[in-house]
Amino acid sequence: MKTIILVQHTQSEHHVNGHIGAWQDWNLTNKGLEQAFRIGEWLRNAGCDGGWSMFVSPQRRAMQTAEEINRSLGITPVVREELREVNAGEGNGKTREWYREHAAPRGAAFDPDHRDFPDAESDRELWNRIMPFYRDMTASSADRIIVVSHGTTISFLQSMLSGQSVEDRGRFRCNGSSGSLSRYTVEDSGRVTAVYINHHID
Repeated sequence: MKTIILVQHTQSEHHVNGHIGAWQDWNLTNKGLEQAFRIGEWLRNAGCDGGWSMFVSPQRRAMQTAEEINRSLGITPVVREELREVNAGEGNGKTREWYREHAAPRGAAFDPDHRDFPDAESDRELWNRIMPFYRDMTASSADRIIVVSHGTTISFLQSMLSGQSVEDRGRFRCNGSSGSLSRYTVEDSGRVTAVYINHHID
């Protein structure tokens, strides 16, 4: 049986300065650093004290979250490019107000091929980017895995673990917030159990 813990990076500068995160690199706030350290302590007390693998997005806020967690766990993380946040193209790092004013309007029906900007990723493109990592993770010999990534990317991994397709995200999805944790078990039969979803320790 495999245990997978998904960690959404903790509070970042873009959460408090009114900007879009996406592919723009932002640092964690002091609160975010403290949150990440507490998550590490909580995970250690929950049994993540040895024999675990960790995969992390290369973006600064995710890397800093992993670093603070590993003050307690001491895992050497493996960086995976597929775990980046969704690419917002022209909208990367812009203010939320600017983004709302300039993004292409969405139709009433869910369209996995919609792009907010011509150079942005669609849901389908993000799904296809993440899927090779998901397959590697679930097929690997590692049976205790922590993934540190971003809100949209984590949500897509949650959909994959739930057996959804990208089109299914039009009717159901999980949306977490900074510092949330989700734990899944994957049995050898392929049966997946969500132990908790988007849990906060504080």
